[in-house]
Amino acid sequence: MTSVHHGNNLIGDSIEHDVHPDRVTVMIRDNLPELQSILFSFTSRVTGRSWMLTTVLQPPASTSRRPRVQMLGLPLMRADSCDYISSIPRRHLTWLSVTGPGSFVTLNMLKQRLMQIRGLETLHLRNFAERSFEFVSNERLPPLLELVLESYDWRHSLEESTNNWDFSQLKVLMLFSVKHLTSLFRVISQVPHRLETLVFDMEWGPEVIPSLHTLCECPSLHTVVVRLPPKLPTTDTDLLQQLQIPLKEAHDNLAYKLAAGIIHLLLRTRFGNTKWQDIYVLFGEWKMWDNAGLHPGYYFKYIGPVNEGMHIENLNKFDMQALLATMARMTGAGAEGATTLDDAKKKKARRPQPVGQSGDRMGFYHEVYGLRSLLASKPLDRISLSF
Repeated sequence: MTSVHHGNNLIGDSIEHDVHPDRVTVMIRDNLPELQSILFSFTSRVTGRSWMLTTVLQPPASTSRRPRVQMLGLPLMRADSCDYISSIPRRHLTWLSVTGPGSFVTLNMLKQRLMQIRGLETLHLRNFAERSFEFVSNERLPPLLELVLESYDWRHSLEESTNNWDFSQLKVLMLFSVKHLTSLFRVISQVPHRLETLVFDMEWGPEVIPSLHTLCECPSLHTVVVRLPPKLPTTDTDLLQQLQIPLKEAHDNLAYKLAAGIIHLLLRTRFGNTKWQDIYVLFGEWKMWDNAGLHPGYYFKYIGPVNEGMHIENLNKFDMQALLATMARMTGAGAEGATTLDDAKKKKARRPQPVGQSGDRMGFYHEVYGLRSLLASKPLDRISLSF
């Protein structure tokens, strides 16, 4: 499936038609003066072949202009995953999301390729099954504007994190089911960064309060979204005291009191001159990538100070996807008009479905390009290829 956009009016056309990658390459070459981006999207049911990427991304020798390249959902659990990793372009790639878990070989190969990419702005590592990269002393990943980790085990020591990761340009950090989360927060607070937005989930335990204190040391941080389990362990009286919740009132509207306690802690321990813009405290068992509004839970948002207190809104529903999309737009990152991987999936799900295909498979059933009727039309500024 190919989605192409004409000029600046962002009008998109999608047509199903099998086209050889050589013809896609010709179209890219012919539209280079206006072409701004190329998006490749994948699922674990990829049927396209890695040589297609190499062919499509082969730059014309006669021009120095290169469109920005985004790759969403590149799979690591296929027999030919190494071939796909090898096809990741070293130049002009700005957005990369990969879906694991992968073997030691594929993860190491991915790490090596990432170190060769200097223009990368957004990196999503999804479904890593509590695995992680293994570094040697002279290896270092490129600086990123946005980093998303899901089921990643942050087993890296402080020295590893400092030497092998570059957080100097980081503005958005999203952490979902990340192991050793407190260690990562400690690293962030001790290295140069530009972190403005943080989204994460964690379990109740003794690391909650230290983690919140650490976040307050991030000088540019202004937006925090934290999701916690809906029930506080009944024996965790120390946490209630640190959040200034009287024990005798703990069972009366506890969710609101916990949210108020967390928000008040963030407000009173804030470091630096940057003021909080948005604080969301969410309670539920849903995964952070899910649409929270479809799951039972409690959602609270800090509105601002009022008199000598603070205004906290009890939200009836919460649209995680809309919030993530808004945050991604703030960084200037985007792909095919989508601002997160799931936003891109939602856009695909809105397209008419072929018979026998479910929404989450839409656009991925085989290498389909909608180009035939567009080859002689106006110059294109964006091209989306789904495998």
